[in-house]
Amino acid sequence: MLIILTICLVLMSAMLLLLKKSRESLYLMGLCVSLMLEICGVMIFIAKKGGISLEVVHFLYFSKAVQTRLQYFLITLNQLGYLIAIGRFLFPLFLVEMALKLSMVPAIRRNGRLQLFAALVPAAMLILYFPPIYRILVAGNEALQKTFATLSRFWIDLYLLFAIGLLLYELFSITLKFVRRQFVQVTLFLIALTGIYILYYNQDPGQVYRFYSYTTAWNKGIGYLQISPSIHSYMLLVVVNVICSVLGFYSLLTFTRGTYRENMEDVVMERKFDTAKIGASTFVHSMKNQLLSSRVIYKRIDQLYEQPELDTGKLKEYIDTLRTVNDAMLLRMEELYRCVKTKSIFMVPVEISDLVEDTLERFHGKYPEVTILVENAGVERILADKVQLGEALYNLLVNAQEAVLSADKGEKGEVSLKIRNERLYTVIEVRDNGCGMAKHQIKKIFEPFYSSKNSNSNWGMGLYYVREIVKSHLGFMRVDSTEGKGSCFYILLPKYQ
Repeated sequence: MLIILTICLVLMSAMLLLLKKSRESLYLMGLCVSLMLEICGVMIFIAKKGGISLEVVHFLYFSKAVQTRLQYFLITLNQLGYLIAIGRFLFPLFLVEMALKLSMVPAIRRNGRLQLFAALVPAAMLILYFPPIYRILVAGNEALQKTFATLSRFWIDLYLLFAIGLLLYELFSITLKFVRRQFVQVTLFLIALTGIYILYYNQDPGQVYRFYSYTTAWNKGIGYLQISPSIHSYMLLVVVNVICSVLGFYSLLTFTRGTYRENMEDVVMERKFDTAKIGASTFVHSMKNQLLSSRVIYKRIDQLYEQPELDTGKLKEYIDTLRTVNDAMLLRMEELYRCVKTKSIFMVPVEISDLVEDTLERFHGKYPEVTILVENAGVERILADKVQLGEALYNLLVNAQEAVLSADKGEKGEVSLKIRNERLYTVIEVRDNGCGMAKHQIKKIFEPFYSSKNSNSNWGMGLYYVREIVKSHLGFMRVDSTEGKGSCFYILLPKYQ
């Protein structure tokens, strides 16, 4: 049962690595592979050792036939023992490496050598437990073998406690909901795998190498094989295995689906912007129609002047129409130009108060009567291109206010701007209590040329432009929205120190 489950975990982790080629994905796959190697080795060892009850046989192998097949599987004790050693010693290493990689503690992030130092002890143990070396060292000295077993158990326990402790510290330090949701999935997966590992990690490879030594064979082996447990104990063991396995598989599946969805969104976004040629064609066609409309109006104006008496009222109407058409064209041209002009930015330390002040001044030029609730939790500077980031922030504030107006909130309408530090990031949060968005709208709002507003004055490039600015600042964006209650846009930028 466990062998099948661990194989499934390995396949899922391989899929995750293909979808997201990152160090975290590599560590996750390393965890699954090392766990599979350890469990396979232990299961084969137990099958070959025999002397177990029928209940244990059914629990571990489903049937006596499977146990018999593994019992006669062709593998030497040295190969079997080192197979267990590889899985046993690499699992805590990958767990610690994963915890260090996910940690946002500044001291850990700045010290890149910690991940290298973490590999020294497992590497030394794999050398020590290499069958020819191990047999030479412990030949005729069972006290030394017990010492090796105790030392290996000690550092494994230390690694497990450190990794799980660091993961839990990170989990409880996160305040952003969308970040915590994803981190919970990873943490559950790692804790579930650790739970399975702990059930079987007591098997020291030295017991396999020196299988025919009585005291060695029964020294700190698989605990539940050394006693005669009750049926309730077996049931508890089965429940623990199943819970850990299902939790691990479900968490990895959820995380993989989330990663796949994020990757597909990026791919789709790139493809959609690659369709800028189509968008440009649409733009040219739209401008052509606007210009043709202007030509018609100009002809009508000429016709007015050909009449004996000039109709000033009609003339003013035509002029106002021309002004509206020209303003719409200028807005569209400016919006498209901003999105395709230049991809280079110049980032310098920027006082956050200056950025907010300039952005609000521009915002109040459009909405002079609106009050923005500003809250800064101790952030002084960020590393940014002040002009571009200010443009992005202005767009978000304008969108928030338009959402409030669309919801017809009146005096109850509220737009807020909050800035705070969250671990290694500076978070800029723009929140409104406007009309909010449905889930299908949230998936589309960052797409180029998408707009749920009046297409005559909005061409659907604003939020795409904001997202590109944030990405160019090495940050990322998230949005939470509830239809009828409002939306919240988060900009996460690397914290400047």
